[in-house]
Amino acid sequence: GGYLVKEVENPDVVLIANGSEVSTLVAAAEILEKENNLKVNIASVISEGVFRLQSKEYQNSVIPKNKPLFGLTAGLPVNLEGLVGENGKVFGLEHFGYSAPYKVLDEKFGYTAENVFNQVLTYLDEYK
Repeated sequence: GGYLVKEVENPDVVLIANGSEVSTLVAAAEILEKENNLKVNIASVISEGVFRLQSKEYQNSVIPKNKPLFGLTAGLPVNLEGLVGENGKVFGLEHFGYSAPYKVLDEKFGYTAENVFNQVLTYLDEYK
């Protein structure tokens, strides 16, 4: 279902992904912690269906509803919107069909630690 890849006590923000984007979140979290002194948890939810079958207590320990929640997906944002809720933000794609080496596409479409860092800071400013 889902689990915490990175866990700190009383996080300022929880970052959520469901695949290879987790590594981008790890890199972004390092920048958020170093440059902004933020405490960051990272959740990997590889199967929302299985995650929803886990106890509510467990679900809330992985993705607490009283914290800012930011999702990153290389798919449609709707893939994570159910997890981040109405106050959360998801960065995802609204288009498909491009072909190039993944590093080129990641850079072109903003799947970099630096862009996620900036997106999270903007979201946290709006969340307050």
